Amino acid sequence: MIRSKFGKKAFGHVLAFTLVFTLLLAGCGNDPVGTPYSGKNTVLSTKESSSKETEPTDESASGEDETGDGTETEESKTEEKKEPFVADRSAAFELLSNIRIGWNLGNTLDAHGTGNSLRSETYWGCPETTQEMLDAVAAQGFNAVRIPVTYAEHVGKAPDYVIKAEWLDRVQEVVDYAVNAGLYVILDTHHEPNYWLKPNKANEKAVKEELTAIWRQVAERFKDYDEKLMFEGMNEPRTIGSSAEWSGGTTEERQVVDHLNQAFIDAVRSTGGNNETRLLIICTYGHNAGYNVLKDLVIPEDNYVAVAVHMYTPYYFTFDGVGSGFYDAWDGSAKGSIGSSAKQLNLNLIQKDVPVIITEFGAVNKQNPDEIINWIRDYLQIMNSYGIKCFWWDNNCYETTGENFGIFNRRELSWYSKAIADALIEYSAVEAE
Repeated sequence: MIRSKFGKKAFGHVLAFTLVFTLLLAGCGNDPVGTPYSGKNTVLSTKESSSKETEPTDESASGEDETGDGTETEESKTEEKKEPFVADRSAAFELLSNIRIGWNLGNTLDAHGTGNSLRSETYWGCPETTQEMLDAVAAQGFNAVRIPVTYAEHVGKAPDYVIKAEWLDRVQEVVDYAVNAGLYVILDTHHEPNYWLKPNKANEKAVKEELTAIWRQVAERFKDYDEKLMFEGMNEPRTIGSSAEWSGGTTEERQVVDHLNQAFIDAVRSTGGNNETRLLIICTYGHNAGYNVLKDLVIPEDNYVAVAVHMYTPYYFTFDGVGSGFYDAWDGSAKGSIGSSAKQLNLNLIQKDVPVIITEFGAVNKQNPDEIINWIRDYLQIMNSYGIKCFWWDNNCYETTGENFGIFNRRELSWYSKAIADALIEYSAVEAE
């Protein structure tokens, strides 16, 4: 999620999400229930290397090599065609099936604005993360946590982009808190588009180099951790302030994101150890879940990969914006927008052997806990029907001037609304009828 110091998102997000979901509703109907992935799906990649032949010399034209003894030289051999990639991501689906529901440690290690300082963890008003916090989250019933981390202010100059040792040590310490609590963990890079991650052709080479350098260091640090630790390469990669920032970007921008996804995977895999089969999570441009974005997304030829999107649906209910379109009561009449979005994820990814995770969802506090609970019920029942796992975005804001997605009071180790926390656990295991 994109956050200023106080967690405000640009209002332009409204029009983009509204357009996306209006189009989805128009084309998909209101039936929310689909068919989840149920086993190995041998999807063949159409990518093949082209056959290349050497230019014939007089000798090769007559069937002889330069020595005249009829022995075929390496240069005269025709390169073999690359075998089509057969996807079998059953292990990735199985791993994700163990997640019940996740929670985001937002506005903490992803906070920025203090420069290269460990103080950034608390700069946006959150207390320093402790073992007790993650224990309390696990005790509530969440069995997974996403830990957003912004590295931009904590890395050295090109070409090595060395991460400050104290910062990476702190990241590992927080990850260990989650591991000790028995949680599945998603570790991501966050807010980098505010700094260096500009997904366009002009910047692609430099961006790829920095992304690769960061992930090689992070992957090396964690390569001995087991499969319960997952990596998410980027968070909402996009061109900030552009006209298509929240509506899926341009064709060029989406292609650059594809290339960065592959660079992330290559960087992690190159470190060996458990990273050879660690689940790696790629994303669309801006984590957008629109039809064109999903359709154009290039899935790397890797069996341990999943796709993440963010889905605050319907936007006018989940955000507290300005204007007559926003509402705080949930009567189920807009439930079809959730179902239509889930159908697109199913058709474009899940049924093509690609697991999906919603690494951010939620609804802001409008003093309407009962309505939010009703929305949670409908949202999670639909996602459960497709086997899609969801992570609540918690920025620790509950009654502030920002986006109040907070549900856990980290200072008091209590829940702002225990009823909402209970509903997330209860409905995370229930499918739509």
